[in-house]
Amino acid sequence: MPVNTEEKRFSTAEMQRTLEDRKRRHKRQAVTGVCVCTALLLPCIIVCVGLSLFPPLPWWGKALAAAGAAVCIVPVIFSLVVLRQRFKEIKGGELDAAAEY
Repeated sequence: MPVNTEEKRFSTAEMQRTLEDRKRRHKRQAVTGVCVCTALLLPCIIVCVGLSLFPPLPWWGKALAAAGAAVCIVPVIFSLVVLRQRFKEIKGGELDAAAEY
């Protein structure tokens, strides 16, 4: 079988550009996930903080509302930590290296 010598060859600049586009897309997807998670938990946090600051509420109600706010804040904090780690992975090219196998 004859080998097609007309196949398109990518220059190093084109490969670098596609690699940067892929990294940008992965970062955008990671940020989107964290933003959705935060947007879904933000109303819960606002309501719980508001209830904990509500004057006529008994002390145990304020404590319960504050605990609810803390429970809702924890996933947001962890998602930001994971996002930072994900950015390091994307910058290091770990996903591209794993895709070769």
